[in-house]
Amino acid sequence: MGFSTSLLNTASKPQNGARVDEFPQYIEEEEEEEGEDWSSMVRLEIIEYILRRYGVLRAPDLARILNWKVREVNRVLRQLEGSGRVKRTKLGRSYVWSSLEESHRTPMYY
Repeated sequence: MGFSTSLLNTASKPQNGARVDEFPQYIEEEEEEEGEDWSSMVRLEIIEYILRRYGVLRAPDLARILNWKVREVNRVLRQLEGSGRVKRTKLGRSYVWSSLEESHRTPMYY
């Protein structure tokens, strides 16, 4: 690929006599914080996908499908509702959740 081995070897060595263990530890902490944000984004996308794909569901149904606690599902649903991605509708004594995006389940005829 045109890389010389001497360039690769110098890139992996610390410069200016600095030792590898002298670098601050806050870099690892920032990576962990990004991981938490990533996992919460995945949770939002999973629930939003299920609602888009299967339509109207209750929070306990979503919790059973995902093997999560109902409290976790409700927290994610409220976040999605606050951002305008899902809506909550009262149906009898409970609430049902649905996606605001139109699903593309209807066949297209050419």
